Formats: sequence, C-alpha cells, structure tokens
Amino acid sequence: MLAGLALASVVVMLGPAPAAWADETLTVVNTDVTAYPDVRVILAVPAQVGDQGLTAPVVTVTEGGQNRPVRVEALPVEGLEVALVVDTSGSMVGSPLAAAKTAAQAFLTQLPVTVPVSVIGFGASPAVVSPRSVNRSAQVAAIRALAAGGQTALYDALRTAMAQLQAPGVGARRMVVLLTDGGDTASVATLDATAAAMAAAKVPLFAVELRTVESRPAALTTLTSASGGRVVPAADPAALAGAFDEVAKQLVRQYAVTYRSEANGASEIDIAVDAQGTRTSARLRLALPAAPAPNGATPVDDAAPVGARGPSAVGDWALLVGGGLCGLSLLGLLLGYAISRTPRARGLVAPRSGMGLAGVTDRAELVGNSVLRRGNWVAPLSRALELAGVDIRPGELLVAAAAGSVVMFGIGWLLIGPLIGLVLALMVPLLARGVLRLLATRRRQKFSDQMADTLQILAGSLRAGHGLSQGIDTVAREAESPTAEEFRRLTVETRLGRDLVEALESLADRVGSEDFQWVVQAVQIQREVGGDLAAILDTVASTVRDRTRVRRQVSALSAEGRMSAWVLMILPFGLGGMMAVTNRGYLAPLFTTGTGVRLLVVGAVLLAAGGLWLRRIVKPIF
Repeated sequence: MLAGLALASVVVMLGPAPAAWADETLTVVNTDVTAYPDVRVILAVPAQVGDQGLTAPVVTVTEGGQNRPVRVEALPVEGLEVALVVDTSGSMVGSPLAAAKTAAQAFLTQLPVTVPVSVIGFGASPAVVSPRSVNRSAQVAAIRALAAGGQTALYDALRTAMAQLQAPGVGARRMVVLLTDGGDTASVATLDATAAAMAAAKVPLFAVELRTVESRPAALTTLTSASGGRVVPAADPAALAGAFDEVAKQLVRQYAVTYRSEANGASEIDIAVDAQGTRTSARLRLALPAAPAPNGATPVDDAAPVGARGPSAVGDWALLVGGGLCGLSLLGLLLGYAISRTPRARGLVAPRSGMGLAGVTDRAELVGNSVLRRGNWVAPLSRALELAGVDIRPGELLVAAAAGSVVMFGIGWLLIGPLIGLVLALMVPLLARGVLRLLATRRRQKFSDQMADTLQILAGSLRAGHGLSQGIDTVAREAESPTAEEFRRLTVETRLGRDLVEALESLADRVGSEDFQWVVQAVQIQREVGGDLAAILDTVASTVRDRTRVRRQVSALSAEGRMSAWVLMILPFGLGGMMAVTNRGYLAPLFTTGTGVRLLVVGAVLLAAGGLWLRRIVKPIF
C-alpha cells in the first residue's frame, strides 16, 4: 500500500473556461492521497470565487458517477514559498525585459510579506540573484539589476529554482513562477527529466508566457501539466502585468478540498465549483491503492522497501492499541499486587528476594523511594496519601505515575507528535496530584457531613454515664468511614499514652475541619474548668447542622455554574483531542506555523483568564 501511495500522481485536464471568467480557470495545484481513503486536493480558484470565499456547498466532487461529501478549508499563507524565475535571454532585450521587471516587482508587492521568495535569472545559464528571504527591498533591487543577453537555459533554471525551495514540511506549499518568451536552447537538463523532477517534488509551475515567434507552448504545457500548474499567456509586453497579477491571486487564493474516496487503483474524479452564477471544473486522474485481494489477504507490494513493511504497515492504531495494552498491563499488575497484599505502613521497605511479582514490585518501589528520598518528598507525599485515604505507599505511587507517563507519551507521539506526547506525559503526575487533592477534599467533606451524628453519639454516651474515652471508642465502632477510621486511630493513640487533647488537636489538623476545632476547644475548656460536656456537644452539633444545611443550599444554587465551568474548561481539550484522532492534519498548522503557535499562546492565556474568572464566580463552594 505504501508504494501505491508513494506513486500517487495526478494529471489535470481543465475544461473550457467560462466566458464570465475570461482566462481564469480552476487550477489543481496539488493532491495528497497519503491519508487514503481521505483524498486532499489543493485548488487555486478564480478571483470572483476567491474574493467571496469558497465553501463546501459550492464544491462538487464526483467519483465513479457518485457525488462525495467534501470539506473545504482556506489555506494559510504561512506555508507558502515561491521561486520567481525570470528569462533574461537575448530575445528579452529592450521593452520585453523592462515590462517583465515592472510586472515582477508588482507581483512581489501582492504576495504577503511573510512569504519567502527567491529570484533566479537565466540566459545561457541560471543565476540566483536573490536567495530565499522575505526581504522585498533586496528582491526588487535584484530584479532591477537584471540584464538580457545570451541563449535560453530554461530547464536548468527550473532545476535551480527547485533547489532554492526548502524541503517540504507539514502544510508547506512550494511554487515556481516562471516568465519566459521562448523555448530552451542551452540547458543540460532535458524536458522530460525536468517535468519528472517537478512532478516528484510536487512543485507546481505557474508559467507566464510572452508569446513571440520563439515561444514553445508545448514544452510549457508539458511542464505545467506534470507539476499541476498552468500557463498564463501574454500577447505582448504590456499584458505581462495582468498575467502576473492573475498568477499572484491564484497563489494566495488557494483552498484544500478533502473527500473520502471509495475507489481503488487508477481513478478519475471531477471537481466543479458553481458560484456567482458561473461554473468551472477540473478533471483529475489519481493512482489510488489497489483493492484488497478477494480472499481477504493483503497483497504485498514488491516495490516497497523492506523497511516499509515494519510497524508503519500495521498502522498507527495498531501501535496505539498495543502500547496502551502494555501500559495497562503494567498498571494492572501493580494495582493487583497493591490490592492483594497485606496493608503495611507507608514507609521505606527493603525488597523481597526472588523474581516473583511481589519481588519485582518491591524493587520498583525501592527505586521510587530512593528518588523521593533524594528530593525530601517522602514525608509530604505520605501525608498527602494519608489525607486522601489511599492505602498505597509513596514509592508505589511514583512507579504508577511513571508507567502512566510512558503510556501517555507513546499515545501522544503516535497521534500527533513527540511534543504532544511530552505534554501528555507531564500531565500524568499533575493529574495524580489533582486526584489526591480531590480525594482529600471529599474525605474532609464527608467527615464534616458526619460531624453532627458523631457529636450526637458522643453526647449520648456521656449522658449514659460513660467517659469521653468510651464515647470515642463507641464512635470508632459505630460511625461510618472516614469518621470511624479517624476515631479508631484516636483510640489507639490515647491507649499508647498520648494526651487526649493533643490527639484531638492532631485529628482536627489532619481532617482540616473548622467544626471539629470547636469540639476540641470545648473538650479542653471542660477539662480545665468543668461543666456539662454533653450539653456543649449538643449545642455544637446543632450549629454544625445549620452550617451544613446552608453549605448544601449554596452548593445546590451554584451547581449550574460549576457544571458550566467544567464544560467550558474541558471543551477545548476534548474537541482538540477528537480532531487530532479523526483528522490530525487539520490541527497541524497550529503547531507548524508561527501564526498557529501565537494563536495557541493567546488561547492558553484566555483560557487561564476565563478559568480564574469562573472560579471567582463559584468561589463559595471551592
């Protein structure tokens, strides 16, 4: 299949130009079938359509007698690059060269200032008079300095122009614009070799032909047909300005038409544009991949290089699924071991001997702990796990995050590129940190919601004649999680000799509950001055219930705002991820052009500002 894609070519047969558009016709600049069955055709459209904008409803693609749905997008000028080739042979002496200089300078002024241009003059041999740059002043000066004389090395000049163009990249469009008045008389290269080179490099040739007795229209037609360009004739030197103006408009007025093909092998399609009351069309012949063998076996292309039959022949999706399964397997083994093991303290442990699952995970954990210990991160991470109620150790969390980063890096690389893979990999530890904070917040919230019932149990135990320690033990046995877990730990600490008030203060600090701070203060005051602790706990319980009711009411009233905030913050990333999977080329200009990168930066700043604004709106529940 890859060989078939590499050999894909196009021959454009333009229909007769409508009278309303004079000589302006629909020009096929390039085609791309590497994403087959998606076929991408780049069109240069006449001024009447380009000035109004080309949209999908006015474009028709017919393949095998069937109309195909199309997607139309205007191409940015950032990917455009032009090589301007001017004939300075002896036949251009006098008014032809003077008119050519004027027209060429006007042509440069019509191109956007960000488009790189190189200028090549040729007589008996080609010469680069202005290398590739965006310095229009230097290019105009080079054109003014051109002098005519000698024979015509047309084909050699086109080879030199292609050498001035940079290697093609994502979204790049490389063009050669030629002005000549005669046929080749002095080139080393041949017509067929030059046409084949331009077709292989996918560099369209737009030729402005000054018609004289020395003109060779057939040679220019061969070159433009092979490369996907066109010939714009000029009857006399005065018409050169209009011809160059037409070429300039077609260079900057280009659209990409994408459709999904259902054909195989050699195929012929018709593209028509029906707008402004006039219709123009172009016919293309494409070499698409061959149909699968009838028995379901995929035919092997003997012309494909050996290296092309590796993983790329399987497809990105196969690599993506395989990498994802490998990463999930590693995570599954780690989590399965963490679930099945006997709970242990969150500290540094020595690895078990042996090569079993337990030994492997313990060794991985030891490596993770050594990394955390160097950065003094063991204690903070242990506290974060403790507050979140997660029964794993810091080293295990680090190993799990590392495995997730590797998986996300592979997924991002396969879908878009290494930069996105790196971003996704860095998001894994940030996501883990966010999950821990969310779990800790929910655990604290749940503890606060259970506070009123907890105080009621304590007050009831005190009224029954039991002591505070017995009441705490009752809560540890009868309450729900996480209250039961925290009070169980409180009971253990007091039995080991820790002061009750000190243990209660530690519990209040651990759960971060302001309501429980009041309980601690009440217990401390009662121990110092005496009083009815049960009555005090009833009062605190009533206050906690009122605060909880108000908090829940505020949460209910602001629920819509919180949901809107989540949707608005996640929507750009969700849509971007979906487009990256379904049509990765659509997002390529954002990462490969200067304008795209600037738009990404502006979007990130606006998104951050919007997030902060939304946070301020719903701040009572954050």
